[in-house]
Amino acid sequence: MKTTYVRAWVNGLLIAMIGLGAGCSTFELSSTPSADIYENEVKIGETPYAFNLVSGTRQFVLKSFGFIEEDVSVSSLDQKKLHVNLRWVGKTRVNSKPQGSKVFRKSDNEYLGTSPCSLHLDHPERVVLRLEGFEPYELDLTPNETYAAELQAVSGFQSVVFKDIMFMSNQGPIEIYDRIAGKRIGVTPKRLQVEVGASLEYRFKGHKSKYELISRNAPVRIEISLEPYTRVTIKGAEGAGVYHVGGFEKIGTLPYYVEVEGSALYEIRKEGFYDRTLPVAAGSPAVIHVELEAIPYKTIATVPTGAEIYRLGGIEKLGSAPYKTIMKEERVFEVKKAGYQSITIGMGPNSAETLTVPLEPMPLEDPDAAAIGTFNNEAIGSF
Repeated sequence: MKTTYVRAWVNGLLIAMIGLGAGCSTFELSSTPSADIYENEVKIGETPYAFNLVSGTRQFVLKSFGFIEEDVSVSSLDQKKLHVNLRWVGKTRVNSKPQGSKVFRKSDNEYLGTSPCSLHLDHPERVVLRLEGFEPYELDLTPNETYAAELQAVSGFQSVVFKDIMFMSNQGPIEIYDRIAGKRIGVTPKRLQVEVGASLEYRFKGHKSKYELISRNAPVRIEISLEPYTRVTIKGAEGAGVYHVGGFEKIGTLPYYVEVEGSALYEIRKEGFYDRTLPVAAGSPAVIHVELEAIPYKTIATVPTGAEIYRLGGIEKLGSAPYKTIMKEERVFEVKKAGYQSITIGMGPNSAETLTVPLEPMPLEDPDAAAIGTFNNEAIGSF
């Protein structure tokens, strides 16, 4: 009786162990590039990393020099193989208005830079921006992002760092942009409180943008005058496509209008013609005519049709008649067809657009009548 009880207890233990083993899954965590794996701030291995997970989740952090740290949460319900592509550490840009604020890490007050600045962060950081006369500004940074902070001046300080300026123009409604903040702050005529040291951009359609740095000695009234673009019309082969040099995407079709600031290179393309590169600059004439040179395509036809066209020597087959090819210079071909006498022809850029070659049947008594490549005829001169 006692033996039976012990055997039943052992069998139950084995079943429980088997059941526990059945619930245990093996996972593999890999990454590009290879990375160190941390769990609870302790390094436990490197990718690729195999581990068991019965239930619940495990939290890992992948770290690799030059790449952004990646938090990875693995659940027992996830796929058994997980792969992570780490992102490279780029520039985390911090701008402030006004400029010149010092950036400190919140956790240890370490100085990181002065705005505008670029930081190389491999994990999120909370920073504090500090500038005399302004309230501290806290900011949460995510790697590879761009931030613009507008600081709030303490009481009585604004008159020292800001100027009251009236912006005017006789050309129309010119847009005024803050280049650091990357946003429009007004349209002429406009009176603005502008930070000393601010970099402004003036924009007006059809005109070149203009940049201005506001100093302490800036006038209280600024008259904006912008230089108009040079407008050029490109004409020529109707329907020809306009491309940036070396580009694949067509940007327009002739006739094409461009507003020129500085200089640019365009490429004019049309099927059946050679491409033409066209420089356009501010001093270019208002209308540019582009002449395209036609590609000298020639066609070799045969009677009967379907003969094979070979390069001289009869080894390299080029195609079958009717055969169309570019003829930039004089060339010699061999024309062959089973049951017909092979023939040699010459063609050049000045040849007729289509050359029709009559083929002569092989004499019936000729044992090679079915062969391709027997020469009995003289070349047909067509240069």
